[in-house]
Amino acid sequence: SYSKVYKNVAICTLLKMGFFARLLGLENYAFDEVFIKKEVVFDIIKFAKSNYPNEFSAFLKGKIKNRKLIVEEIIYQNFQSSENSSVITTNLPVLSGRVGTAHSHPGARNMPSKADLEFFSKYGSVNLIIGKPYTAETVAAYDGGGRRISFNII
Repeated sequence: SYSKVYKNVAICTLLKMGFFARLLGLENYAFDEVFIKKEVVFDIIKFAKSNYPNEFSAFLKGKIKNRKLIVEEIIYQNFQSSENSSVITTNLPVLSGRVGTAHSHPGARNMPSKADLEFFSKYGSVNLIIGKPYTAETVAAYDGGGRRISFNII
């Protein structure tokens, strides 16, 4: 029947994707949990406060081990900012270990804008936004597609 053929094609496609993911090493980029070192959160708070009322942007460096993404440090690069946006100068080669981004919003809203969503899709697996009053509780995390994800501070 038609549904049986469709089901078999879908199963074969998934199996092939799994094979190619393993072949290309993409499974090394899969994670189920996100952990962020407290020093990274403190740096994000400090940068957000010192750049207020403008936004700031930075990259996050980390690793994936045992399906856990661990954000280990913030990579602060040159950027241009205003009260409405922040753009990182990316003249440097692709950073080894880059796992995402962090940036601030000058208001309390820590949800991504349309520009943020475009930025997320280019630069990482985990993207942090901090809003006022710039505390650990006002940090939100989003995946590359802009979906909110949970994280633990370690």
